[in-house]
Amino acid sequence: MVMLVTKRESKQSSKDGFTRMLLERFSKALNEAEESMTNEEHQQAMALYFDASQSADEMCERFLSLLIKTAPSDAYKTLLIEFLSWRLRYLTAQYDYHLAVAQTLSGLPRQEWIARLETILVLSQSLVDKLLPHLRSAEDPALCGRIRALLDDWVSGIKNLVEKLRTWSMASAQASRVLEWAIDQGIDH
Repeated sequence: MVMLVTKRESKQSSKDGFTRMLLERFSKALNEAEESMTNEEHQQAMALYFDASQSADEMCERFLSLLIKTAPSDAYKTLLIEFLSWRLRYLTAQYDYHLAVAQTLSGLPRQEWIARLETILVLSQSLVDKLLPHLRSAEDPALCGRIRALLDDWVSGIKNLVEKLRTWSMASAQASRVLEWAIDQGIDH
């Protein structure tokens, strides 16, 4: 018996295969990272945890795109964007919290808090990177306005962070890179 596979079925099958591959990659990297930690192979564990986080980020992007595409109305899209915007606001508030703690410390503890701050910056950049395509494709002017205002606040928060770091004689190359990325994306107007 010959089976004919339509283009749509083939495309769906490849998408399902990609999703399965991402899930397997995530699980494998996580298990291997935990094993590396047990064996005190910290550098290897870091690389594996990073790979696991990349897989999870790709899955998040896939589901976010699917949610936006299948939202039955602009109200649902607005609700989803509001959810993401509050997550971004949470991360932005964490900049100031971690920076305030870092200012009270010195030496290695301060550097650890700055490293945490930089991790949060990268997370916020990843979230903004997920919002940008929806800003560019959104047809609802109110939704575009909400996303634009959120991104303007985000860039202002990073500028404020960079200025505070400079004022307090602390440095973060990561903060400068994220700000430069935002400007390159045309977020800063």
